[in-house]
Amino acid sequence: MKFTNKYINIPILFCFLFSYSLIAQENTPTLVLGEKTITMDGFFTITAVVKTNPDQPFPECKFPELVEFTKRGYSKSIARSVINGQPTVTYNITQNYQPKKEGTLKIKPFKVLVNGTEIKNEGVVVIVNKAVANPNPETENEEALTSVAEGNQKDLVNVKENAFLAISTNKLAPYVGENFTLTLAFYVAENNTADIQFDQNDIQIPEIIKKIKPESCWEESFGLTETQTSTVKLNGKTYTQYKFYQATFYPLNNKKISIPSASLRLLKDFDEKESKKRNYVTFSSKAFTIQPKDLPSHPLKQQVSVGNFSLKENISNNKAQTGQSIDYQIQIIGDGNISVIRLPEVKNDSTFDFFQPDINSIVSPQGSKIIGTKSFTFHIIPKQAGNFAMSKYFNWIFFNPTTAQYDTLKPKVVIHTKGRTISTVDTPNAENSTIYDGLENISTPEGTSNLVRLLKNEANIIIIIMLAGLIYLFLPGKRTRQ
Repeated sequence: MKFTNKYINIPILFCFLFSYSLIAQENTPTLVLGEKTITMDGFFTITAVVKTNPDQPFPECKFPELVEFTKRGYSKSIARSVINGQPTVTYNITQNYQPKKEGTLKIKPFKVLVNGTEIKNEGVVVIVNKAVANPNPETENEEALTSVAEGNQKDLVNVKENAFLAISTNKLAPYVGENFTLTLAFYVAENNTADIQFDQNDIQIPEIIKKIKPESCWEESFGLTETQTSTVKLNGKTYTQYKFYQATFYPLNNKKISIPSASLRLLKDFDEKESKKRNYVTFSSKAFTIQPKDLPSHPLKQQVSVGNFSLKENISNNKAQTGQSIDYQIQIIGDGNISVIRLPEVKNDSTFDFFQPDINSIVSPQGSKIIGTKSFTFHIIPKQAGNFAMSKYFNWIFFNPTTAQYDTLKPKVVIHTKGRTISTVDTPNAENSTIYDGLENISTPEGTSNLVRLLKNEANIIIIIMLAGLIYLFLPGKRTRQ
């Protein structure tokens, strides 16, 4: 008995450590590196991928400085999933690096700090080629920013500074529910010779953001937590843009949205009688209003999403036996408010049994928009033989602001089934069949199992059994007398 009591802890300890390591591996942040061959006007990227539960705050990431590169801001994407009723969130935080020169650049081993955890990388070699000229360069929001720039320069800014603060939008009259993007940035002309420095932006910028955020709007933030620097052209003039904040908003009603003027104080050095003094200079943005428009009359006017959307389908097997499970996925892709998209409820009938879908959504900034994908993966069991179009069961109505009309997305997939009719509560007239008919034909490929989760669950079960056995062995009266 001494031998048993002494050594029974070894497998328990081993299983506990094994299970813990599986949990740690599942939740450990990972790094994904971008393209290894880029141009001078392109970016090398480092992406931190963090999987967590929805209750956790947005992860804090600190990316390294790379000797041959300059940080050029970062972006984020969020993937939300509901699988077997359990919600999960995956964050992708991408840091952009612009090369300082052409050639073969070696990046030494580096670390990325994610929520206090160091994620190491052994380094990489990046090949930087000459930039390729674009015959039709596009500047983000150029028309809107040019208008804002001219207004600021004429009315609110000392033209001698060759700089201005702007709050800009890509739309002044969106439909209710249609996206518009607000950008807060400071612009400095390339011929600016004044020595201007930012002053306490960590205090000033949050106050400005709080002031300009519109009410009665759904917000999808671009996730800027540090100043993003880039070069833009306005009215043929080159500016350095220091972007502090950017977010896409979806108005919930037709109430007028007022964006007030905001002021940013900077430090300015100048020479006066050969003595250098420090002075402050304040830049102010121009106020403007956004007036959402009502949608045209429609029975679903208060329920439809607004945006430019497309539909994509995936199916595991469109030629199946009755009783054989099929995975059917619908993806809605576009620049509308992905988070609020819902599919109409689909009901079981004499042809198919439908199970609650697994739902996954991904949103990420692209230019001045938030582009997203929402996926609905249904598990379907056919109960009759024949050819059945999914358009009979699924369709999704939305309002297209480009055409100013309501539109409907319909599936194109047709499922071909064969086999005996299966009887369920939805097929009361069928005879001599049950839902279990055709069970032997159901495909269970190995690839559908999550090996890591399976091993983790088995290890946990073993731990519980061994702990129960250990408690039993040490109960009074159960020990073997020596």
